[in-house]
Amino acid sequence: MSVGVLFTQGLVTGDPHTVLGEILQQAEAADRLGFSHALTTEHKYSDEYFGSPLHLSFAIAARTQRVKVGTAIAIAPLYNPIELAQDSAMLDQLSGGRAWLGLGVGYMPVDYSTVGVSWDDRAQRFDETVRILREAHTSDRFSFADEVYSFEDVSVIPRPVQPTGVPLHLAAWTPGGIRRAGRLADGWITNALMSLDTMTAMAGQYREAAAAGGRDPHVTSIRFCWPYRDREAALEKFGDTALAMARTLFDYGAITDLPGVTSSDQITLEEFVRDRFVFGTPDECVDTIGRFRDQAGVDDFLMIFRYPTGPDNAAVLEAMELFGTEVLPQLDPAVDTAVVQA
Repeated sequence: MSVGVLFTQGLVTGDPHTVLGEILQQAEAADRLGFSHALTTEHKYSDEYFGSPLHLSFAIAARTQRVKVGTAIAIAPLYNPIELAQDSAMLDQLSGGRAWLGLGVGYMPVDYSTVGVSWDDRAQRFDETVRILREAHTSDRFSFADEVYSFEDVSVIPRPVQPTGVPLHLAAWTPGGIRRAGRLADGWITNALMSLDTMTAMAGQYREAAAAGGRDPHVTSIRFCWPYRDREAALEKFGDTALAMARTLFDYGAITDLPGVTSSDQITLEEFVRDRFVFGTPDECVDTIGRFRDQAGVDDFLMIFRYPTGPDNAAVLEAMELFGTEVLPQLDPAVDTAVVQA
């Protein structure tokens, strides 16, 4: 089991040049501390998220040596699939085989209207894009024709370093999306705030679909994360802004498993700390991660230490340091604490 970091920051976080530099600092820390991934995400029309995840991934690749680099997620239907295949192959080459693509359909029509792509056929676009990426990364030349895209005798140059292509992991939380992940992908990515029970049920559906498609299942869980030594200080730094972000995501329609909750102001921090956040002392974080591993069968985690509205960069680096030195070694004995602390 590995634990990576996912960067979810945007205009509301601060001056873009400053915040992007802070993301690179966090990526360097992830590389040094033993995290497995340093990944980016996007919305095309949002103050909360930057909209060019692969560009940022190239910068992260240049500043790191070990972590996997890429997206969780890029909204795949918004891209020309051949260009996406070329860009991800180039990222794999520049990083020495460390590229990792998490892809999703997205859930906000404004992302589509911003770039002039139809919302109505998004599922078909997504399905075709994933198939094209797989073919482009593993064939010298290929042709493709379906409802949306048609390409004749094309190639991606250079091909990825990874012989089977850049790994493709699909985010989904609808029955059709979960079936697609099982049929086409190297793994399924949860959303950041689904409950443990919801994740367990969906993971079961995904594994059934993967078995039917003859694919080995792999579950990656995104979680908000904050390790601490002092609970009151942690609540002050993390609690209010984490709750605000959860309420924003509820309003966006990204949280659908809160029975009885009809408005975001009804959401409480206690509900999310109980089985959605990884929040606690290092030992408590280990226990929480273990529950997700054992009940939902999570294989890997992507932790969000900083969401768009906080905490500040210094606090984030401190939290990552605590997680890297006192949580990761309990999860992966291969993490060398002497190297982490160097």
